[in-house]
Amino acid sequence: MRISSTHWRTATAALLLAATACASHAQFGGGAGGGQRHRGGPGQGQAAGQPPQRAQSSWEQVSRKLYDLRVQLLVTREQGPAWENFRARFLDMAASGPPAPRVVDEQTAKDAFQQLLADAQRRSNTLAALDAAAQALLAQFSPEQLQIADRALPGLLADYGGSR
Repeated sequence: MRISSTHWRTATAALLLAATACASHAQFGGGAGGGQRHRGGPGQGQAAGQPPQRAQSSWEQVSRKLYDLRVQLLVTREQGPAWENFRARFLDMAASGPPAPRVVDEQTAKDAFQQLLADAQRRSNTLAALDAAAQALLAQFSPEQLQIADRALPGLLADYGGSR
């Protein structure tokens, strides 16, 4: 039995498409689109014999949003290093948290001002590093990527980098 070249090409294309789909499915975490997402309320995972999900930390939430943004932006291989630098600086800024706790009862006025200044300088340095990374990344974006960034980044900055 001889297979015609048309059938051979069709079968090869179907096999290649199936392999690509399986690799993509595995890369992005299966049918849920990445990560473990469960429908239904809390406790449904327990009813199905799965351990309950823990709440995501703030760092995990920011990291996930940045990953989603990277997918939306279609960051190219050439843009990858600039994106990773931006992502690291954004996570630094988001994780920097609120100012250091104050021990008001034991502080002098001078100590309180010095601590306030140190917090402001730390935040300023973090934001300056983020700005430099963002400018380097934005300079590499296509006009379409810039439109996506213009819609997404102001909200992320407001959510995770707003005034404290």
